[in-house]
Amino acid sequence: MQRSLEPELMDFLDASSGVLAKFHRDLARIHRLLGSFPTIERFLRSDSRPVRRVLDIGCGGGSLLAYLRDHMGVEVIGVDPNPGLTANVPAIRMDAVTGDLPEADVAVSSLVAHHLTPEQNIALIRNVRRSCRRFIILDLIRHPLPLALFTIFLCPLIGREAAVDGRQSIRRAFTPEEFAALVRESLGPAANFSIDVPRFLSRQVIDIRY
Repeated sequence: MQRSLEPELMDFLDASSGVLAKFHRDLARIHRLLGSFPTIERFLRSDSRPVRRVLDIGCGGGSLLAYLRDHMGVEVIGVDPNPGLTANVPAIRMDAVTGDLPEADVAVSSLVAHHLTPEQNIALIRNVRRSCRRFIILDLIRHPLPLALFTIFLCPLIGREAAVDGRQSIRRAFTPEEFAALVRESLGPAANFSIDVPRFLSRQVIDIRY
């Protein structure tokens, strides 16, 4: 399955758009259905060192940060080039690939990597290293199985725009093998990371320790 380079509707929406706010609500629902937030929480709780502050790269409406704040009692901050801020969390309008990121113990990113080129992902991984000691990336996997499952089970539960973009997101996503190569190119062959993939390929979690 070749990676699609076609953009998504979300890539062209501005913060004042009512459609963007609806996208963020649909995305929060997708995260709940996929269990994305508890998965990220589980990875954060596995840290051998205290996690007091979490940075969300591409925070969108802030629903992940609100979840982590409420469930873990951590300080949270987000960065996004176009924050929706439907949740009551602090966020900075910024390009995380090139911007001067705020310091945190751990950075997280959910469903952002497939929006970036390989070169942008490499630059982002290197940039996060300047302000965080760990980077947890949750993203989709490009494969016919999750595409079929998303179409059958999730598309009927969300808005038409989010359904179309969700299918395109899977087509734009990287395989675990491709992402492993990106991390090694970012940090060298001795890079300390792991990739977790569940049975039905619904997502991948790339856990990078600097």
